[in-house]
Amino acid sequence: MKMIECWRWRFRDPTSGRVCRTMYAISEEEARKFPQAERVPGTLILREVDERDFSDTVPSVGVPSMK
Repeated sequence: MKMIECWRWRFRDPTSGRVCRTMYAISEEEARKFPQAERVPGTLILREVDERDFSDTVPSVGVPSMK
């Protein structure tokens, strides 16, 4: 099992200039889409991920069945 750090993040909205926070804890990789995102202290959650269990399901999600 692999452990992934997930945090809530705060960032400044480039359009409005407001400081926003993510609603849920997300990984650092997911937070890269927010400009200058910073971790919110005290919001760390460790999630277990078993890549073998999910590796074959990800590519076919949302693809119509061939039946």
